[in-house]
Amino acid sequence: MLAIERHRRIMDLAKRDGTVRTQDLASHLEVTEETVRRDLDSLTRQGLLRRTHGGAADISLMIDEIPQSEREARQSQEKIIIAKLAIPFVGENETIMLDASSTVLEFARHLPGGRNLRVVTYAHSILEKLAMRNDIEVILLGGIYEAKGRRYRGMLTEMGMRALRIDRFFFSGGGFHPSHGIGEPNPEEARFKASVIAHAEWNCAMLDHSKLGAITDHYFVKPNEIDVFITDQRKNANLKDLKKVVSGWWKKPSDIEGSLQSDSVSLRSAGRRFYDEPLWSKRRFLHWVVWWFR
Repeated sequence: MLAIERHRRIMDLAKRDGTVRTQDLASHLEVTEETVRRDLDSLTRQGLLRRTHGGAADISLMIDEIPQSEREARQSQEKIIIAKLAIPFVGENETIMLDASSTVLEFARHLPGGRNLRVVTYAHSILEKLAMRNDIEVILLGGIYEAKGRRYRGMLTEMGMRALRIDRFFFSGGGFHPSHGIGEPNPEEARFKASVIAHAEWNCAMLDHSKLGAITDHYFVKPNEIDVFITDQRKNANLKDLKKVVSGWWKKPSDIEGSLQSDSVSLRSAGRRFYDEPLWSKRRFLHWVVWWFR
């Protein structure tokens, strides 16, 4: 098979699946893995693919890290919906950790009073949002300040996190792949989030529909490691694959704003039945998806 024909087939598979793996391509094309690697390198130099660990990804699906101010302006209504759906999962007298994403920043804006919360974060924007609230204890993890993401990073950040008990971790990500999970374009951010998920008792992923199917370079949590996955829209081509790896119950409110209060009660009731189980039990591996039908 000529190289130009192999390249065409590789591009077709990459556009169809989002990513391709070297081993699978070698079997499909009936060539050696070394030949496939050369083909992928050639397509990458042409700007058609981006190399990933063990393969490559369609360049049209790849994302780069976006500054915090720009992220806050995107999908703002969807983030409000997701934030309100996540609020009932916050219990009283808990220590929760919030990442530096714009979706979780919206969640911080909606944190209710009267729950005696301790909020741990490494995001400067969340500190600004909660600093004036007397009913929430805020712990800012220090480290090296990164202006683009308005967050702190490095050894001091991770050491501070590990010194604390984290009951729940609320986070977002740059993209979701139904097999690989949630990832980030920034490798250090991905590594830190993986450490927090391993340390926290429970986690909640909060991604709007634009992240579903987006390809990132660095994955930090697999689908079967996510306790709760909340998104705003079910009518998305990528959700067919998502449903294969996560199971859950489904809500169908008829009106978004009018149903938030009643849905919160339902969410809290369902959540209590789940959280009463020991964290080490098999029920911990039940993965919920909360969909919002519009």
